[in-house]
Amino acid sequence: MNCYLCDRDMPLQVSWRSIFFNELEEVVCSRCQSGFERMAGGCPICSTPGEGKCHDCCNWENAAYGGVIDSGKSLYRYNPTMKEFLHQYKFLKDAVLSEVFATVLKEELRSQKSVIVPIPMNEKKLKERTFSQVDRLLDSASVPYTHLLGKNEVGLGGKSKSERMALQDVFWWNGNPMPEKVLLFDDLYTTGSTMRMAAKVLKEKGVKEIKVLALIRA
Repeated sequence: MNCYLCDRDMPLQVSWRSIFFNELEEVVCSRCQSGFERMAGGCPICSTPGEGKCHDCCNWENAAYGGVIDSGKSLYRYNPTMKEFLHQYKFLKDAVLSEVFATVLKEELRSQKSVIVPIPMNEKKLKERTFSQVDRLLDSASVPYTHLLGKNEVGLGGKSKSERMALQDVFWWNGNPMPEKVLLFDDLYTTGSTMRMAAKVLKEKGVKEIKVLALIRA
């Protein structure tokens, strides 16, 4: 098979573990894999490097969104390799690239006891993109999830942080039963506004504990 990103030929590797433990097949070559940069430690909400909560998360905690997120984690940095991946996946609509991080997400979420809730897309953007990129990442990893939120047609791009903080009613509860513990999942964490707006709705509807996980930290 060929690498999904650079199209180089990849020798087929079959192991006993892949046969008997149903491990997911690698779909990108080792050279492309080496371009992705994992994050470790850092802020206990967004993984920004440093000790304790980062400056941005501290600001959020002092606003109306304080306490809506209990803990969180981001897996990869938004470096040039990841930027190219995200462009090809989201904007060129190369849906098969959802498989690139399937193994990582499956391992990360294997023992997750919280209900996994993907950040939704609004209907207009879903029609433009043709598929939900966040859902597809979880589908490729065979990770079960539940939709608890809908999203209104409100553009966050280009808005200042203060404008984002002032926004209301971006997300709404879809009426499904609320669990006690939720893990919110999104593909990209930038300012943190999306995660916090979604978490605030869930907390107001009775969720006791909310963790967040982002594939990429910009």
